[in-house]
Amino acid sequence: MYATHTTDPESAFPSVSDLTLDPTSPERTVTLRDDRLDFPGLMDAAASCRRRGARLRIIDQGRLSPSELEWLGEAGADVYSSDKARFDGAELVLIGKATRRGGASTVFFHHGPFADPAAAGALFYDTLRELGRSGIDLHVSDKVHLRDAAQLGELAYDCGRGGAAFVLYHHGPLEARHEELAAQGIWIHLSSREAAVGDGVRVIADCARAARRARTGLILHVESPIDPQALSDIVAAGTILLFKTPPSDYRSPVRPFEDAAKAVRLDPRAYYLFTDFVL
Repeated sequence: MYATHTTDPESAFPSVSDLTLDPTSPERTVTLRDDRLDFPGLMDAAASCRRRGARLRIIDQGRLSPSELEWLGEAGADVYSSDKARFDGAELVLIGKATRRGGASTVFFHHGPFADPAAAGALFYDTLRELGRSGIDLHVSDKVHLRDAAQLGELAYDCGRGGAAFVLYHHGPLEARHEELAAQGIWIHLSSREAAVGDGVRVIADCARAARRARTGLILHVESPIDPQALSDIVAAGTILLFKTPPSDYRSPVRPFEDAAKAVRLDPRAYYLFTDFVL
C-alpha cells in the first residue's frame, strides 16, 4: 500500500526493475517508470505484455523523447504523463494519436494553474482543452490551485467530445456546484477527512446521483470513521467507497460496506495510476 496525500504518485512507485502486476486492476497490468529500462527494453516489455494479454503503463518522467513515446504507444503501452514531465501540447496530441493506434491511451495530470504567464513553459488552459478534445484523459486537483467551475465544465465538455475521461481530485466539502460538474461527466474524488460527511450527506448523495446518471462516479476515500447511517445513505445514492481505514470487527455495522467495497472494480480511467491517492 502506498502513502496517501502525496502530489507525486510517480515518485511513490516502487524503485524496482522487475515488472510489477497491479492487483487492483481487472486486467493484468504492468507499470514501469521510464527510468527503469532503456528504450529497447521498454519496447520489449510492451511486446511481452501484448503477447501475455497484459497492459503496460509507462510513467513518463521526461526521459524519453516524444517519438519514443509514440513508438511505445503504437506498441500498445498506455502513457501516463504530467506537466512535470513535458509541456508541449502538440507533442502530447501526437503521443495520444499514437497510443490510440496501438489500442492504448494517454493520460495527463495537470498539477499547475490553468493559466500563469509568469511560469515559463506552463501548459495553458486552452492547451488543456485541446488535449481533452484530442482524446487524452485529463486529471486535475484543486488542493493547491483553486479551479474555476466554469472552466472545469468546459474541460468536461471537451473531454466528452474527444471520448476522454476527466477526473477531479477535490479537497474540502462538496458544494452545490459540484453536483453540476458531476452531471457533466466528471469523475470526482474526495477524502472523508475533508468532506464533512456528517453534515454534507445530502450534497454527497446528490453529487453521486448526478455522476451515476452521467455514467461516471463520485469516489469517497474513507480515511476516517463514518456513521453507518451516513454510509447507507451515500452508498444508496451511488457513491463508490475506497476504504483506507483498518478493517472493522465482523460484528460492526460498517463491515458489510467494507465487504461490498472490496467487490467493486473501479474503472481504470477513473484514477491516476493507483487508487491509493487523493492527489
